[in-house]
Amino acid sequence: MKTRVLVYTLLNRWTKGEDYPEALLQATFARYPSLSRLDKAFITELFYGTIRWLNQLDYIIDSFTQIRPQKIEAKVRNLLRLGIYQILHLEVPDGIAVYETVEVAKEKRFPPWIIKFINALLRAVVRQKEAICFPEDDLVRFIALKYAHPEWLVRRWLKEFGEEATINLCAFNNTPPPLIIRTNTLKITRAELKQKLEKAGVEVEVTKFSPEGLYLKRLPCSLYELPGFKNGLFLPQVEMSQIISHLSSPKPHETILDACAGVGGKTTHLAQLMRNQGQIFAVEPNKKRIKRLQNHIKKMDIAIVYPRAGRKEEVITAFPKCYFDRILIDAPCSGLGVLRQNIDLKWQRQEKEIQELACLQISLLNTVAPYVKKKGILLYATCTLTSEENQEVIKRFLDTHPHFMLEDLKHRFPQYASFCTQAGYFQSLPFKHQLEGFFAACLRRL
Repeated sequence: MKTRVLVYTLLNRWTKGEDYPEALLQATFARYPSLSRLDKAFITELFYGTIRWLNQLDYIIDSFTQIRPQKIEAKVRNLLRLGIYQILHLEVPDGIAVYETVEVAKEKRFPPWIIKFINALLRAVVRQKEAICFPEDDLVRFIALKYAHPEWLVRRWLKEFGEEATINLCAFNNTPPPLIIRTNTLKITRAELKQKLEKAGVEVEVTKFSPEGLYLKRLPCSLYELPGFKNGLFLPQVEMSQIISHLSSPKPHETILDACAGVGGKTTHLAQLMRNQGQIFAVEPNKKRIKRLQNHIKKMDIAIVYPRAGRKEEVITAFPKCYFDRILIDAPCSGLGVLRQNIDLKWQRQEKEIQELACLQISLLNTVAPYVKKKGILLYATCTLTSEENQEVIKRFLDTHPHFMLEDLKHRFPQYASFCTQAGYFQSLPFKHQLEGFFAACLRRL
């Protein structure tokens, strides 16, 4: 099947809300195993790129037609988005971009007048693409359209970070993320894994801040086909996410709670840092995520993780109080620090959700606090940039829990001092560090 037809089908499925982009993409690749590596790369670029630049593409569509936006059917709009993305953002010859898009319309048996409409609009974009501009009299709208972000988010960032940082942040989010893995040091050293992957034809660099991380470039196959993946020598994980486990500073033979385990990226990392000695209870209500966590544990030969499925409040309160040496809360959050990893999140997230998430986060902290041992550590982490979910949550918690104190991560981890704030929080900022945005606060029970 033609690659552009597959991308068009993927866009229609995504706009209907059938699943998130990566899941849709992997299901398509599984359904068409004969697709070449180049085909897969092209499909990924077209699909992800069209989603990444969505509001800009829509603005251009609506600028080049007199038809009211709501009158353009979703399936027609998706095809126009796909064509315009190739014209403006890919090194595809304009004539081919137009021709191939019209061919998709014909293959999908669009009515003749729709095919003519698509052809005419795309050709108009080609003729006038150098003259396309965005409304400069409104800074929020200008940045939102030029850098493809929702206006509410641009407005927030302008207020908090200023114009230059906001533009840099939006530009960062529009760059394809690097592929980073974490070495499973229970089975292999980073140097040995690097050598193994290089022999397989992968270009590999070590990460600057994580002692277990590797950047992978120019893969000869998919990540899942690389030597070492199936037997658990590594897991894909963002570098800043790897740092969070180090900030937890787990020790062998400790008893630890991962209160928001997800699929187990940080859980399995904690087990590595504990040298597979001790106990980690991993709580996750989502059954699909629990299954993936169990698969990771098995592949990585980890013996100390005990997954617990169910509502967090019920699972956690079943333990005795003052039971855990350390508790990690990798809190559910708005995810605004990892938008280049989650390409459609900026279009799904609503501003009103931020306060709702902050309430959930403080509730989680309140729930787990009694289960931290005296002198034990409670590490709170998010992958977002909002003060409501970060500093303000910690302030609210400390105001009502005088038996906890904030520890200065800058002094405890001088190797990460460049990420630490004056107050002692860990905070990586994409526009400053050119890395994903993560936040962490270390709370010690007195």
